[in-house]
Amino acid sequence: LVAAIIIGIAFTSRPALPVKYIKPFGTIFLNLIKWIVCPLVFFSIMAGVISMKDIRRIGSVGVKTVAYYLCTTAFAITIGLCFASLFKSFFPVLQTSDLSYTAAAKVSFMDTLVGLFPSNFIKPFTDANMLQIIIASLIIGFALLMISDGRADKDLLDFSAVETLNDIFLKVMEMIVSLSPLGVFCLLCPVVAENGPAVLGSLAKVLLVAYVAYVCHMLLVYSLSVKLAANLNPVRFFRGMAPAMIFAFSSASSVGTLPINKDCAEKLGADRDITSFVLPLGATINMDGTAIYQGVCAVF
Repeated sequence: LVAAIIIGIAFTSRPALPVKYIKPFGTIFLNLIKWIVCPLVFFSIMAGVISMKDIRRIGSVGVKTVAYYLCTTAFAITIGLCFASLFKSFFPVLQTSDLSYTAAAKVSFMDTLVGLFPSNFIKPFTDANMLQIIIASLIIGFALLMISDGRADKDLLDFSAVETLNDIFLKVMEMIVSLSPLGVFCLLCPVVAENGPAVLGSLAKVLLVAYVAYVCHMLLVYSLSVKLAANLNPVRFFRGMAPAMIFAFSSASSVGTLPINKDCAEKLGADRDITSFVLPLGATINMDGTAIYQGVCAVF
């Protein structure tokens, strides 16, 4: 990150060079993450469902998980709106000739509900529709468990193929993640070169408010969550999750952080079957940072 900013500033007089010769490698890095994300989430959730072995347990974990995610997202958007409203007078005013805005067509709840369920097995993967991929993986995972329950000898149904595919895609993601220093450098350097140091400073006050809200959300919501729900020391939690947080910050990819996130969570004591089910779901539907940012940007 630091090297990308320094070298990007050095190339502000000739931005075409980093855009032409450095940016493509950053694009390759992002493309690789996008390529592996769909099968990774698909097999990870399926493996989590299978490893829990009991559909009733999956339902219990699923309900608690979704309820928790809804609560943290609600807290996030509230914190974002509160801080943005409190510091609104510090935001820069952008002078534009046209401030008109036309809202997009409103999508009904029922349309959203229908859109969760895929009508084609391949299309969710080609469109990278993560919610449809999650639904598909849950359905197939449930089917495998029901087939197993219907057999006299449950050991006849071997789930090792699903576990193997999950391990393969996790390993591929780890290989891609190992390229993250180069990828982050190649993504950021051309942006700074094209826009100059101003890109880091013109909206600094808006970003500062967002980051204050991020820290507040972490210290309040997450600290209370891990202490009350898991009786885990928040300091130990943040120290253990630091590698995942640093990678998420530098790559801006929730799903790309999954392998590191799973590793950190399991080292802190989480069961693998729970992390395989809960974390891919959270990377898709529980984006608290985005919720805070949307609140801040709406006020700005």
